[in-house]
Amino acid sequence: MNFTHKTLPAALLLALSHPVLAQETELAPVVITANRVARSAEETLTSVSVITRKEIEQQQARSVPDLLRGLPGVQFANNGGPGKTTSLFLRGTNSDHTLVLIDGVKVGSATSGGTALQDLPIEQIERIELVRGPRASLYGSEAIGGVIQIFTRKGVQPTSLSLTGGSRHSFEGSAAGGFGSPDAWLNLGASGLTTRGINVKDGGSAPESDRDGYTRSTVNVRGGGRIGENLSYDAQALHTEGRNEYDGNPNLTDLQQDLYAGNLRWAASERYTTSFKLAQTLDASKNFKDDKFSSRFDTRRSQASWQNDFTLAEGHQLVGGYDYLYDEALSSTNYALDSRVNQAVFGQYLADIGRVDLQVAGRHDKNEQYGHHNTGSLALGYTFTPALRLRASYGTAFKAPSFNDLYYPGAGNPDLQPEKSRSSELGASGKTGGFSWEASLFRTEVSNLIAWAPISTGSAIWIPSNVSKARITGLELGAKQHFGNTTLAASATLQNPQDQSGSSTDGNLLVRRARQFGRLDADHQLGAWSIGASLNGVGSRYDDAANKIKLGGYATTDLRAEYALNKDWRAQTRLENVFDKNYQTAYGYNQAGTSAWLTLRYQPK
Repeated sequence: MNFTHKTLPAALLLALSHPVLAQETELAPVVITANRVARSAEETLTSVSVITRKEIEQQQARSVPDLLRGLPGVQFANNGGPGKTTSLFLRGTNSDHTLVLIDGVKVGSATSGGTALQDLPIEQIERIELVRGPRASLYGSEAIGGVIQIFTRKGVQPTSLSLTGGSRHSFEGSAAGGFGSPDAWLNLGASGLTTRGINVKDGGSAPESDRDGYTRSTVNVRGGGRIGENLSYDAQALHTEGRNEYDGNPNLTDLQQDLYAGNLRWAASERYTTSFKLAQTLDASKNFKDDKFSSRFDTRRSQASWQNDFTLAEGHQLVGGYDYLYDEALSSTNYALDSRVNQAVFGQYLADIGRVDLQVAGRHDKNEQYGHHNTGSLALGYTFTPALRLRASYGTAFKAPSFNDLYYPGAGNPDLQPEKSRSSELGASGKTGGFSWEASLFRTEVSNLIAWAPISTGSAIWIPSNVSKARITGLELGAKQHFGNTTLAASATLQNPQDQSGSSTDGNLLVRRARQFGRLDADHQLGAWSIGASLNGVGSRYDDAANKIKLGGYATTDLRAEYALNKDWRAQTRLENVFDKNYQTAYGYNQAGTSAWLTLRYQPK
């Protein structure tokens, strides 16, 4: 099945053409990530997606990438099935241009510069917020394409259980629950996953004909409470470990991700609240070739944040604070420098003046490796009616070089400067009864992009250098329609992610990025039954900067059904890639064919 440039607009128009058959009003979700304070999605003045726990269970997603794929601006490339390296290209930016937070804590590897989204435990997630567009003026490095924040379960919740079995000897189980009171509570969660996987590669430099399995287990413990009416606290320990099999050298990795955090929040008055966070994360991997140790790459990130929220007057808010980050590379590789400190101050002014919303933000980062860096943003919104709201924004952002970029022995460049971006956006949205829609036109220019280049003209020695540029323009469309017991949702992204380096690749598409992709979802409730389907489509891409290795476009269809056995127990089934589409998202790496899953879920009402 070929996915052409005509498919997405036609599919979206079909969804948009449905009349409003019922006046079901859906409240705008509250978003924290966009402004570091709670505001409705409409007030954030940016393009956001919020995925709730109910939607996670309804879609029966097996991973975070599975849940996010096809949303506006979101495209993934996967190196061979579950648990394998997965790259996110948000609005056409690089895979390390998206900041990932877990409960407000920055996660990821300071050596590679990326975040292992495929290893995040989906059964421990309460909500995901996806913010598109630059947010460096609030968060610093990496937020060029946007920010993903994952909120894990917390507070007092009834005990829930799930057990899943599926294709390729795949099994997953989870349990979660919380007890206590608002004054003192404890929430516990655990999950485990194992699968034989698929054969990652059939050919190439190091093919192996075996299946490449994946196992992962996670424990999440959160506790908290309040002292009096104004002081609240919570603490968290999240531990994930697993084993991943590959083809090549290495062909086995033992992985570990830890997060420890503590939060204190004091509402000093109706107009002033201050909060303090301490956290430490570990991203660790031990690599083997046929069970023989090969290498170790560990990153420890120690963080502190102090934030102050002031209500100046009705409709006027000031947010400001200080962020501290200490990165360490604890590795078998001998880096010339293996630690760095980043300190930052930030401020933001939010104003709601009748129909007009205004947001201004700025941040100054001081890093002991690459010096000082300033970022800022400005956004303006105007509400004509609930059915029509317009917004415009401009922002700058940057991405700090990773330890591998700077100091990897024989392949690092300590003179690298941060990658920089300038982004502008025009957006419109509206709601009428059970129908909502959104459109965003964006443009991002990235300079100082890090790419491999010779150290001098004609030299045979290549190192990472700030030599490349990119320009990405695009249009995101989204719509949702509720009528009766049926919900239809559609999203489409049309973009031009273009190389602007001025070299032989100038004008080419950026690697693995499509000009068009999108998603259609339909869900229907029929008594005790709930049925649904998802269609994901991606246009053609290239796997190299020269645009010689072409990856064909594709579309996959997933079906799902659920039956309520009683008020607490549900049986779910899901069929993935129903038509057994053969496709690749990274050249030479296989993707799973038709797969089936069966889940038994206990969730007290």
